[in-house]
Amino acid sequence: MPIDPRANAPERIAAPAPLPHVSRRALKRVKNPLPAPDFCRYCAGQVELVNNSAIYGREFGDWPYAYRCEDCKSYVGLHPNTDIPLGTLATAQLRKDRNLSKDMFHKLKDQRGFSRSQAYQWLAGKMGIEVGVCHFGWFDQDECALAMGHCVDDLTASTSMAKAFSKARRQA
Repeated sequence: MPIDPRANAPERIAAPAPLPHVSRRALKRVKNPLPAPDFCRYCAGQVELVNNSAIYGREFGDWPYAYRCEDCKSYVGLHPNTDIPLGTLATAQLRKDRNLSKDMFHKLKDQRGFSRSQAYQWLAGKMGIEVGVCHFGWFDQDECALAMGHCVDDLTASTSMAKAFSKARRQA
C-alpha cells in the first residue's frame, strides 16, 4: 500500500474532531495505512474518533486518540499525529490475544537475536503471508493463534536442542 495521499497534497489537511492536527511528516511515516473504520466489524455499530479518556477514564499517551464503537466497546488507537488506525478494531478478547502472541514473538526475537525486520520476515514466512501485512494489530484471533503456535514451537525446539547439545558436551 502506498503512503496516505494527503501527505503530498497541496491543500491544507483538515483534522477531524477531536484531533488538534494531522501531520504530513507523520502520514509519510506510515507505510501501510489502513482506512479509518466507519462501522464496527463486530456489531455494525457506528465508530467514532474519540479521546482515549472515553475508553480508559483518563488520557494516556502523547497522542491520546482512538476509534471506538460505542455499542460493543471495540477500539483501536492511532498512529501518532495522524488519523490513521494502528490496526483493526479489536474486542477485549482480541486485544488480549494480540498482546499474548506479540509478547511470545518478542521473546523469540530476543532469544534468536533477530532484528525487528528479521523477526517479522521469519514470522511472515512461517504464516505464509507477505511481510507487509504481518502486523499484530491487523491479526484476527486465528492469526494470533497461528503466530503464537509458530513462536512457541520455535522456542520449544530451540530449548530442546540447546539441552541436547549441552548434554552431549558434558558426555564428551
